[in-house]
Amino acid sequence: MEDDEDNKIIIKDIQFGFRRFRAPAKRIYGNRNIFLLDVPPNPIASWLSFWMPQLVRSWLQRLLPEWFLPTSVILKERNPTKADSYENEIATYLHLRSLQGTHIPRLFGEVAVSDPHAQRYQISKRPIPAILLENIEGVSLHNLPIKELRNLPLVEELQNIYALLTKGGVVHGDPRLHNFLRVNKRIVAIDFEFSRPLSSKITNEDELETLKIEIEKRKRQAQGAELEHPVQGPVILNSLRVRESSGTTTHDKQRGDERPLYPWGSAT
Repeated sequence: MEDDEDNKIIIKDIQFGFRRFRAPAKRIYGNRNIFLLDVPPNPIASWLSFWMPQLVRSWLQRLLPEWFLPTSVILKERNPTKADSYENEIATYLHLRSLQGTHIPRLFGEVAVSDPHAQRYQISKRPIPAILLENIEGVSLHNLPIKELRNLPLVEELQNIYALLTKGGVVHGDPRLHNFLRVNKRIVAIDFEFSRPLSSKITNEDELETLKIEIEKRKRQAQGAELEHPVQGPVILNSLRVRESSGTTTHDKQRGDERPLYPWGSAT
């Protein structure tokens, strides 16, 4: 059952480039500053999108992304106790720019966030740095129904996404099924707080092997449960979707704070 705090709608003041707007936000992970943000419509952008040629419209969207945001995005605020991981994630998204929108979420940009309600209880009134990310409609591999986990060629799909990360010279850094979403027939990797340049000591092959072990473990657990509680007739395996199944987001549910960081030197 979700906590009342998780269901609470918070109004955020967002400064993104030349645009400032207020938008309702809903916290989607209990102990992390990650929100589903409902972006208000922009009539000017809608008008420009309708009348401008595709080439000009694409150029304008790259130049002024704040005016062409989708109606729903992920707002990920910087954790003051883990500032390095925040900077590291931004650098990784920029480094993997060619994969954005297909195999990793699109990074729209960095924003400054003010929460009028929270500021009443804070000593510092300065805005909080945050990033806006594409809201991915998918299901984390950890929460796939066991039936699909058995039938889908997940290992091959994971191999494909890791081949792209290897080509980009990146180690994901947090190899858990929570951090990979299945969207239609492809895998989307998320949550790059602990990513780092590919090195000879820790390779993508090592991470892929970790994920394979996790998949097999879930399969064995499901098989043991079926043997312990046999069901007569057709078996219905419930989908173990995360709480945000109406719009599965781009981050795992929880993460401990005691994790090693391997920040990038500089984004390329």
